[in-house]
Amino acid sequence: MISLLERLLTFSLRKRLEAEGLEITVEEWRILFYLWNEDGLYQNDIAKQAKKEKSTITRKIDALVKKGYIQRRSDENDKRNKRVYLTKAGKNIEKHSMKIAQNITDISENNISNADMKVFYKVLSTMLINLDGNT
Repeated sequence: MISLLERLLTFSLRKRLEAEGLEITVEEWRILFYLWNEDGLYQNDIAKQAKKEKSTITRKIDALVKKGYIQRRSDENDKRNKRVYLTKAGKNIEKHSMKIAQNITDISENNISNADMKVFYKVLSTMLINLDGNT
């Protein structure tokens, strides 16, 4: 059921991003989401947060660089390491795309009480912690 829910949420977000003219994939949106929360992350940190292989994230970051939403810059302390930063264009789509994502979340939570949602999030969080500690 969790897998089906994730697929439906992803499908809904993809369709809405397309309909709104935002030419980014859901995977690219997730990278932007991490950067909206903390700009200047290392590429490795993004891969860890996304639970994806570094090579997969590299390709997504390359695509976002080409689209003008992010840029790589050398770390001040270690030139070999690259940090990923939002560009003005990347910052400008945050509000619009987050509104889309929030609308999808609101629809998915329709007819569910706040108390039930709190329990749901608590159970999911515990499951994630349990699995993350064993990987």
